[in-house]
Amino acid sequence: MKVGDLVTDDFYEDAGLVVSAPRMSGSRDHMFFGMMEGDVYEVVDVLCTDGTVRPLLTNELRLLNESRNIS
Repeated sequence: MKVGDLVTDDFYEDAGLVVSAPRMSGSRDHMFFGMMEGDVYEVVDVLCTDGTVRPLLTNELRLLNESRNIS
């Protein structure tokens, strides 16, 4: 998963655009996702159709259209 990919998630069932590179979850993500201390997941920020940017777990995202940008 990379910046520019069009994705949808299982929970919101909403399409969005990935706006950050994947990162490992940190302490600020634990409260948002309700994770236990020590749990580590891959997280990306997604720009949703309502204009909000939400951090989402990559294992809960489905790729709709892959970005073709040359990096």
